[in-house]
Amino acid sequence: MSFTNKKCAVFDLDGTLIDTITDLRNACEAVMNNHGFKAEYTDDDYKRFVGNGIRKLVDRAFRESLDAETLDLYLSEFLEYYSAHSLDNTRPYSGISEQLKLLKERGIKMCVITNKAEPAAVNIIEKLFGEGVFDLIVGQRDGLPTKPAPDGVRLALKELGFTPDEALYFGDSNVDMQTAINAGVDAVGVLWGFRSYGELSQYKPACLINNPDEISGLFK
Repeated sequence: MSFTNKKCAVFDLDGTLIDTITDLRNACEAVMNNHGFKAEYTDDDYKRFVGNGIRKLVDRAFRESLDAETLDLYLSEFLEYYSAHSLDNTRPYSGISEQLKLLKERGIKMCVITNKAEPAAVNIIEKLFGEGVFDLIVGQRDGLPTKPAPDGVRLALKELGFTPDEALYFGDSNVDMQTAINAGVDAVGVLWGFRSYGELSQYKPACLINNPDEISGLFK
């Protein structure tokens, strides 16, 4: 399958471009250990916890049992640990870097829309892919609603000069599929990430792909 008139690739980050689950898990478990909570979750559990931002990840790790003040404290501890260890195990999925190079050579504009805090997202992306690979990176910012709100996608498309029908949105979760729908952008569900075929298919994305090598072929 390929699409005509698509000039912009919008990517989710965690679970789509990079595998972050081990470093996110380690950061959560560091906080849990600090406060006497036994870490009993698997990687699959953490794959279900992510997608709605770091605050919600920490909340879910503590079974949504924390009051707001305690959650704020634990979140700050998480961020301190994660900022020092976010690249211990995180790597791009196999084939992603090559696909980004192909898209860039063909003149396809590329941006990242993530619920990860923007400074952390920029740092990780530039360390793993280099500077200037993406035309825009939009992370969690004060005053900007997080996904599945469409605001980040709309902001990126406006800044890059594209309409929703000129873009494809690549993501691995229900949050991503909802974001694409809300923004009026064709969704591509990626099956190498954190969520299942069943979860993605229920949102009826434009297509589902099994391997990063399929990305560039979607742009005719």
